[in-house]
Amino acid sequence: MKRNHLIQSVLLAWVISLSSVSLSAEPIDYELVDIYGENKQISDYQGRLLFVNFWATWCGPCIREIPDLIEFRNKFGDRIEVIGIAFEKTPVDQIRDFAEELNINYPVLLIGDEPLVPMEPLKGLPSTFVLSSTGELLKTHIGPVTANQLERWLLALDAQVEN
Repeated sequence: MKRNHLIQSVLLAWVISLSSVSLSAEPIDYELVDIYGENKQISDYQGRLLFVNFWATWCGPCIREIPDLIEFRNKFGDRIEVIGIAFEKTPVDQIRDFAEELNINYPVLLIGDEPLVPMEPLKGLPSTFVLSSTGELLKTHIGPVTANQLERWLLALDAQVEN
């Protein structure tokens, strides 16, 4: 009996963590520069779910999750977009070389001077935020992510849209 109660509690906590209750009813839009010097806006990527990942070249867990972000984008790139935001003041050529060396297949933007509210201030790196296709903040996660974890979030969000 206790085991069933524990399993139910764990499942309930997991379902609550996947809740799509909008954390921000206002659409989020920022303009940042990418690693090639082009201005990009978050709204440029609207129409698909957006997975915004804050990372840094000096952050071990960030580097270890990059292959999972690449895999996730390869698998679901027709439905989602991943954006990496380099959360550091390292020279752009070093960040660009780093991204190219790792074959990052998603846009990498550079952090600006103003905080990206409501995502910032960050509570840790890496941090991942899921935005709806209209730019509303749906989910926040502190710590590394895996491709399987991202896929579970996507499936849970799909299920909520269907209901």
